Amino acid sequence: MGFLKGFFVEEVPQEEDYDFGQIIEDVDVGGAELDAVRTDTLIEDIYSQNELADKTKSIFKIEELINSLPKEMVTETKRNSVLATLEVFGLNESDVENDGMKRTEILNSILIKISEEADKSIREKEEEIENHKKEIERLEKEISAQQLELKSSQATIEAENKRIVDLIKFIKGENE
Repeated sequence: MGFLKGFFVEEVPQEEDYDFGQIIEDVDVGGAELDAVRTDTLIEDIYSQNELADKTKSIFKIEELINSLPKEMVTETKRNSVLATLEVFGLNESDVENDGMKRTEILNSILIKISEEADKSIREKEEEIENHKKEIERLEKEISAQQLELKSSQATIEAENKRIVDLIKFIKGENE
């Protein structure tokens, strides 16, 4: 009976790697919006701010339909079932593909914006750190100069005090 299972039912691979290289090259950084988002809701925030929150007529309808079918179903049969069911929802292959491309372009655009803003902020902070290091170095030089001046002043004053004490001792005859 096991040989018939392979004949009628195709084993579905766990996960496929998709190459989005072509899509990434064509990203338009201009139109995507991203205001005040949190990392834990980043994707939802991106979709809602770019009018993509409604997933009922999106590329994700395919995922929903795939998940509703038996995993053991032959891939081609599964694909045909999904395409036929899409029509019931008033969608076609082109609609969901365009939605997917739009989502990918917006996500990549937002990623570029996030990266640029983060890089700029990091550069500014690194520059600020360097400026603080220079200021610390300048202050350390000032401290060293003041310490030398203090040491010189102490030596000069101690020498003058000794001179005066020696003169006082001389006058009092305590010199011997």
